[in-house]
Amino acid sequence: MIKALVITHGGIGQELVRVTEMILGPVPGLTAMSNSGKSAIDITARIKEWQAEIPDDGGDDFSASDRKLILLDDYGGSCATSAQLACGQDPDTAIISGVNLAMLLGFVTWRDSGDFEELVAKVVQKGREAILLVGGR
Repeated sequence: MIKALVITHGGIGQELVRVTEMILGPVPGLTAMSNSGKSAIDITARIKEWQAEIPDDGGDDFSASDRKLILLDDYGGSCATSAQLACGQDPDTAIISGVNLAMLLGFVTWRDSGDFEELVAKVVQKGREAILLVGGR
C-alpha cells in the first residue's frame, strides 16, 4: 500500500490529515510533519526515517519498500529542499507541491487502485481541479 507524508509550515499538514480522517475515518499510512523549529538537516533526517517506517496500524498492508508520496504546502522552501535531498532520485517516492484537502481525499480513495504513476497524476489533477474562483469576477 502507498503511504503519504504531508510536510508543511506550522500545523497546516496536521490539520489537513485530521480533517481527512474526520471525513474518511482513520487512514493508516497518512502522516503529517511540520517544519517548525527544525533545520533542513532535521527535516531531511525525519523524512528518511519516515521512508523506512512501516506504519504501526498498517498491519500487513505496508512495507518499507512500498511506494511513497510526499505532499508539500509550498515549493522552494525548506520542506521542498529537504524532501528532494532525502529522496534523491528514488523512483519509489513522488514529491508533489501545493497540497490541499481534495488531493488528500483523492489519494486515500485511489491509493489501492491503478499504478503509482497514474495515482500521482490523478492526485495532481485533483488538486488543480479544487482551485477555482467561486462566485467572483
